[in-house]
Order: sequence, then structure tokens, then C-alpha cells
Amino acid sequence: MQENLIEIEESIEKNKKEKGNKPDFRIVQPGTDTEGKSTFTNVGAMWKNISKQGNEFYTLKIGDLKLLVFKNDFKND
Repeated sequence: MQENLIEIEESIEKNKKEKGNKPDFRIVQPGTDTEGKSTFTNVGAMWKNISKQGNEFYTLKIGDLKLLVFKNDFKND
């Protein structure tokens, strides 16, 4: 498990160096202003990463919260 976490951290750092710090996705919160117009407030971001084994995952950051997002490959037969 610890080796997987180290690999994930290395992947995240490599991705940041290659693309700078620009996220692949922005996380926004919809709302309305005092005039009733729609607004979107940036609350976080998500970056795409690829592990050394070629597995795709995302790093989601909202404030101080940092989450790893993996595709759900669960198959229910």
C-alpha cells in the first residue's frame, strides 16, 4: 500500500512539472447574485494523472482537502 502511495505522489509531481499547475477541471459552486443572475464560484480543481503502471486517476483539491479519484471498474455479473 505504501509503495502505491509513493507512486501516486510521484505521478502527481511529474504531472505538475509537465503541465505547470493548470488543472484539467475546475470545481465550481453555482449560485445567484442579489439581482438573480447566475454565478459560479471557484471552489477547487482536478488534475488528471497516470501511474507508472498506466492507470488513470485524478487528484481533486477543494480548499485544504485533497482526494484521489479512481475510475470505478467494478463489474456486477
